[in-house]
This record gives sequence, C-alpha cells and structure tokens, in this order.
Amino acid sequence: MTLHTKRARHTSRRGFTLMEMLIVVAIIVALAGIGAFYVLPQLGSSKEKIAKINAENVAKALVAYKIDHQAYPNDLSALTVKDDLGGPYIDADGLVDPWGQAWKIDPSGAHHSGAKPDVSTTSPESGKEIGNWGR
Repeated sequence: MTLHTKRARHTSRRGFTLMEMLIVVAIIVALAGIGAFYVLPQLGSSKEKIAKINAENVAKALVAYKIDHQAYPNDLSALTVKDDLGGPYIDADGLVDPWGQAWKIDPSGAHHSGAKPDVSTTSPESGKEIGNWGR
C-alpha cells in the first residue's frame, strides 16, 4: 500500500492540461486583438506625418536643384544624380511617398505663391491630400 501511494503522488501531475493551455492562448489572443485595435490607426497617422516631412524634403531638393540648374528637373530621378553643377539632392528613397507612390509636383507653387514648388501625395487610408504646405 505504501508503494502504491508513492507512485500515485509522484505521477499525479507532470504538466499543464489542455484546458489550461487553451485558456492562456485565448487570453493572449484577446490582448493582441485589443492592442491591435488601438495601435493600427496610429500607423496610418504616422505615415501621414512622415509623408508631410518627406514632401518638405523633396521641395527643398527641388529648390536646390533649381538654384544650380536654373530650372526644375523634368524627372525627379535627376535629384539623385551628381553632375557638374551639383547633387545629389536627395536619396532615391525620397522619390516615393510612404505608400510607394510617386510624388505629385506642381512647379508653379500655388500653395506658396510661387515661392517654391508644391509637392503632394494622397493617403490611401484617409484619402487626404498631404503636401509641403500648412501645419
């Protein structure tokens, strides 16, 4: 009888039950879902802030190019090239917005009274136009 109780006590519990594991997984999934609900909208607004900063950088590169060449480039890729007059004015990464779209350029600068070109893009998440104007 003593031998039987020692064995029963020794092998009675070696790990977690399936039910305990399922409860832990369910809690982790619920917490991840709640976290994603609050974090994912912030990613869209972060990309919009990055787009605004990058649009200002592209506009500055365009102005620097115009100072050196007396005209804006026909193609934005000219901003990444070093030539006899200057450059490169911006990294190749700066030629597209955070969503991988090409920048829209208005050399007349309607938002800046012609002082500098307008650089803009449209956010796929909000449909909002983001550019190098306003704050």
